[in-house]
Order: sequence, then C-alpha cells, then structure tokens
Amino acid sequence: MTKKQDTEERPRRGRPTLPDDVRAVHGSVRLTRDRWAKLRRLGTAWLSGAIDRAKEQAPRK
Repeated sequence: MTKKQDTEERPRRGRPTLPDDVRAVHGSVRLTRDRWAKLRRLGTAWLSGAIDRAKEQAPRK
C-alpha cells in the first residue's frame, strides 16, 4: 500500500471545517484601556449581538 492510499482510507481526525460564512476571522481594533476592560466584561457574545443588531447607514451620494 502506498502512502497516498493509506492516508485516503483513514478517517479524518479533529473538528470538521466550518463553512466560510460561519468561520471567525482575526482582526485588529484599537481601543482605550477602559474600553478594552469593558469589552472583556461584556464578552464576545455581547459584541457579536451588538454587531448583528446594528443598522448600517445608507451610502452618501
């Protein structure tokens, strides 16, 4: 059995990959120390909800 055949027959290990629309992406945000502390207290679930609830402004012409 070749190495390629051996790896094809093994079941995949680990977590399944998430679709692109659900996968989180790293980014960078600049905040004051006080705002970072508040964000840590509120948590990532709050931040995700706040972003989802926010309404975007109409583009200016």
